[in-house]
Amino acid sequence: MLRKFLAFRILFRKDKDLLISLREILGFYPKTLNLYKTAFTHRSASYKKDGKRINNERLEFLGDSILDAVISDFLYRNYPNAKEGFMTEMRSKIVNGEKLKELAQLIRLNDFIIQKGNSTAKGSITKIHEDAFEALIGAIYIDKGYYKTYKFITSKILKKYIDFEDLEDLNLNYKSQLIEWAQKIKKSVTFVSKDHPDEIKCFSSEVVFDYKTIGIGKGHSKKEAEQNAAKEAISFLLHSF
Repeated sequence: MLRKFLAFRILFRKDKDLLISLREILGFYPKTLNLYKTAFTHRSASYKKDGKRINNERLEFLGDSILDAVISDFLYRNYPNAKEGFMTEMRSKIVNGEKLKELAQLIRLNDFIIQKGNSTAKGSITKIHEDAFEALIGAIYIDKGYYKTYKFITSKILKKYIDFEDLEDLNLNYKSQLIEWAQKIKKSVTFVSKDHPDEIKCFSSEVVFDYKTIGIGKGHSKKEAEQNAAKEAISFLLHSF
């Protein structure tokens, strides 16, 4: 009996510490704490409950869409004269993998992520942090609804960590940069894209540079997949020359 009581106290203390930490990050206390625990559970640390495999992939899927919607909403309200192309590009600059990893680290999500195995490669770390950030957004939406999610993203993320003037000047058109550079040195570059309707990010693209694949990317659209592939290709080339 005493052992059970002590175990309960330890569990309660851990949950209390997590609640306090989340309150500091979110600006409110979670109503359903287990949602947030799931949001921080990488698929490498999946576990079974009631016959279901529990990890953050479903919340990531939801959070990805909610994040896009909130940022689109914010840009529409704050750039009343902007054209669709400008707002689409600005949104892409915010939701790209490296930026989401940076935001996840700024709000200390890496302190909460649960994972198993060796995932120290740069690409793996970026993806794990990106997924956890999107899963957190999904958890907030399920727990508190759209208004609280909008308020968290705009006040705790966009207004606090995003410099929109710098963002406007940032050139993330990696595909264009790669093509221009290839033309200058007289090398061939092509993009081979495919759709994968059964996957969350349902497009993939490969960069074939001088008849060799040097970059692979995924995205929600063919354009996003090509940009991600071009970014990886540029990184490869910078380390090769």
